[in-house]
Amino acid sequence: MAGGSYGRGLCCPMFRKRLIVCLLLMLAGSLCTIGIVTSGYSRLPREYQVESQIAEMQTHLKFLESLYRARQEDILNLQHQIGMTTVNGSQHATLAFDQSTVASDVTALLNVSDSLVSQGLHSKELSLMKTVFVFQLLPHLMNDPGSLRPAFHMSGNRGFVNNVIGIPTVKRDKESYLMITLSHLIDGLTEEDMGDTLIIVFVGESDLDFVIQTAKEIEAKFSKHVRSGLIELLSPSASYYPDFETVPLTLGDSGKRVKWRTKQNLDTLYLMAYGQTRGTYYLMIEDDVIAKKTFMKEIKQYTASTSVTVPNWFYIEYCNVGGIGKLFKSSDLIHFITYVQLFYYNMPIDWLLESYLADRVCTVDKTSANCGKNKLLIRPKYKDSLFQHIGLYSSLKGKIQKDPKLSSGMPNHFPHKNPPARRVWTEIETQAEHKLEAAYRGDGFFWGINPKVGATIEFWFENPIDLASYTFRSGNGQHPNDKIKDTVVEIYTHTTKTFVVVDSFDEFGLADGAIKRDYFPIEGIRLRVIKDIPHWIVLSEIDLKTSDKVGQE
Repeated sequence: MAGGSYGRGLCCPMFRKRLIVCLLLMLAGSLCTIGIVTSGYSRLPREYQVESQIAEMQTHLKFLESLYRARQEDILNLQHQIGMTTVNGSQHATLAFDQSTVASDVTALLNVSDSLVSQGLHSKELSLMKTVFVFQLLPHLMNDPGSLRPAFHMSGNRGFVNNVIGIPTVKRDKESYLMITLSHLIDGLTEEDMGDTLIIVFVGESDLDFVIQTAKEIEAKFSKHVRSGLIELLSPSASYYPDFETVPLTLGDSGKRVKWRTKQNLDTLYLMAYGQTRGTYYLMIEDDVIAKKTFMKEIKQYTASTSVTVPNWFYIEYCNVGGIGKLFKSSDLIHFITYVQLFYYNMPIDWLLESYLADRVCTVDKTSANCGKNKLLIRPKYKDSLFQHIGLYSSLKGKIQKDPKLSSGMPNHFPHKNPPARRVWTEIETQAEHKLEAAYRGDGFFWGINPKVGATIEFWFENPIDLASYTFRSGNGQHPNDKIKDTVVEIYTHTTKTFVVVDSFDEFGLADGAIKRDYFPIEGIRLRVIKDIPHWIVLSEIDLKTSDKVGQE
């Protein structure tokens, strides 16, 4: 035991010496970076340039201090270890997933040595990031020692930068906007910016096939920027997420919405925890935005001047929509990251931001005018919005954004190919030009008039089929409010000759799901209204897939 203590005694001074040398080198690099960054501020008055440089230096130093504190915590943890072998061993890159669970084209990447995607399959621990997580607040993380280790990490190994841009993304219901967003962000960077910026794409999916496919698309389209280290892609282990069925319902929201915003908060948390270790500033963005051509230049200039006039700002708002365009000092994020861990299932991330600001600067009365003024003191707002939200389809499945500018280009129906039907029928009064038969063929949409309780929309197949999945989507760009509600989905089984309820339309007018094999074969499927609907309804998508079709996807 004495020998182990002696070894640990030698280890800690050696770690501290290395830390001091590293910090001095990082500080020297930071000072050079500051000289480069501040070269873009030549139009500011001379005294402002000096004050801006001092403010910038202070922010860099705070960032370095935050990294030093994280390393201090690492050393303290090492002092409580019996030996060093397991710690050193954990730093070796190993596969973070079971190869038998992924598609053959994914495992084939292991043999492609020149692809950064293949290297992404060999992820390492992100030790600096781990220090900000409080396991007692997220106890499910303790179920797996590798819960905070990424399942996938594609990186060009770029060092510390001035500006980190964090983009969370997930598999969307209809359309992905990620490539558009990345193109706009890169177009808004000068060559100088590209050398001092890091764009982190966080894929919040446990489906590794989808993660790999996203990484391949990014590497193919932005190969130069992936290899230079400008773009990284990160995806967490499946064990990072809790059992969402156990998350308590809050704010009167449906279970679907609560699960969605809880996961969104956890995605933001992971991305923010990693991003704040990579650069001085952290910019929060979403995966469905476009950026002003000069967004980075304007951010740098306004941040520099604001750091002089409002040195204690918490975040600067460069867009007034949700979690878009919020710029933080990385050294300040530890407090908000902890706050999110406390309340991650209570409210959406933009509400958490508002709540955190109020807790920092307001009295008990958080609705007072004084509270609003105090929040503005630590949340300066830029004169213009540098980012525009373009996503019509929300990451919450079935939800369509209520923005006339976005919905004007939205299709009014979604083409599809359904199984042959011997009868398509409804007693709901129909608008003459929008028949149910055309909607079933995928040639248009069905438009019904004020359905009454008990009314049905029925689809009977030519022969009993193995119906594996269904999607019924209501509302469209022309008529976004003509949604189906208070309606159930029923299947008619060949075996029992009875209808069985398998689903109901959600708050967004969507019914989408899989059918258990126990019910096969199925003769028909119908929608049955269980409460009068006091408005017209649009059925814009009817997509029925048999088991052989699902297997081909």
